[in-house]
Amino acid sequence: MIQKTTSLRITKFTFCFLSILLLFPIYSFKAISQSNAYEEIIPFEQTEEIPVFKGCNETSSRKEAIECFNQKMSNHIRRNFRYPEEAAEKNIQGQVEVSFIINDAGLIKDIKAEVSNKQDKTRLLEEEATRIIGLLPKFTPGKHKGKIVNVRYGVPITFKLM
Repeated sequence: MIQKTTSLRITKFTFCFLSILLLFPIYSFKAISQSNAYEEIIPFEQTEEIPVFKGCNETSSRKEAIECFNQKMSNHIRRNFRYPEEAAEKNIQGQVEVSFIINDAGLIKDIKAEVSNKQDKTRLLEEEATRIIGLLPKFTPGKHKGKIVNVRYGVPITFKLM
């Protein structure tokens, strides 16, 4: 009887161990394949067809499309800009370089904001710049070589007290 119980335990242990061993490569492969997924990101300046803001659809040339995009971006920043109260009280000023990706679905992702003269105090400005960009509407995605692509765009946002 003791041998049967021990044998049963060994059989259960072996079955569990083999199951884990057999399933591990499947999960490992999924994790590796997802983490190595290649996403092509084209800089805004090199994109054949730039992402389109709502209201910029009726442009006839690339130059007009870029002008409309930049104008809509400026309007968005001005409309949503709020000087952080704590930054104003502490007289914190600076220019924040913000870069982000307009993905192949027309949504904003990977927002990065950085003040060139990095100090702990400028974190407030970076947070506000990130908030502003996070409020951007959905775009018509950009295209390059006939294919919808992710587009990297950068814009400076200046925080200056008058």
